[in-house]
Amino acid sequence: MLVRIVEAAVRENRGPALESVYQDQVMPELEKTPGCLFAGLLQSINTPGKYASLTIWESEKQILDYTESGMYEKNLNHVRPYLEDSAEWKIQLSKKDTIEYVPVKQEPIVKSYPVELKEVNLPDEIEGNLRYLRVLSLKVMTGKEDEFKKIYRNEIQEALKKIPGCRYSFLADNTLRDKEYLSITIWDDLEAVTLYEEGGVFNTLLNKVKHTLSELYQWKMALESTSKSKYSVTSEDIDISKFTLVTGRKFK
Repeated sequence: MLVRIVEAAVRENRGPALESVYQDQVMPELEKTPGCLFAGLLQSINTPGKYASLTIWESEKQILDYTESGMYEKNLNHVRPYLEDSAEWKIQLSKKDTIEYVPVKQEPIVKSYPVELKEVNLPDEIEGNLRYLRVLSLKVMTGKEDEFKKIYRNEIQEALKKIPGCRYSFLADNTLRDKEYLSITIWDDLEAVTLYEEGGVFNTLLNKVKHTLSELYQWKMALESTSKSKYSVTSEDIDISKFTLVTGRKFK
């Protein structure tokens, strides 16, 4: 199975309109699309103007069929009026041979990740601001991938099942593109996420796989543990993104 995430910046005060169009027009189209198992609209907690459409698919071929059939472009056109224009401009000659500045169209960012899922055991309907999605990006050392996945599957996921408020978790593989794994979890509310992070449970689980993470990250952590100085953020750092799951639905 694959997780496909389409990220876009939304115009100021146009979020509610986008949410309505996504639920009323985009989701029904996705429900009719062969191979689409789940669709949900996410809103970033830290950057409320950032939205993402998360879909789960049976195979990469069905995603390709969806995009090549023109259905993706059709769904994109439904929401395009609410998306932000790019801040970039290009210089070109007009028909009158005068120089003019033309805004560069800002296209949504599309990412697809293979995931290990035997079934999509999400609730049939997830609506309202009752669910939160947390995405944890981890860079794993070359040669440690199998060990990392085994620990995640056998220890971390089993522990997450017992944590109050954590409803679902899965691991997405993005190693072919960015050499990272994404741990994606869905929660009842933001309070449960905060308690998980600040209560020490997150660090306990992270320690289980710390020896498999990038050497640069481990080196930086070792420096920080022996010094009060702050070190610059690197591309190997752990990245955490949090989203409100505005609406979502399982189709099969």
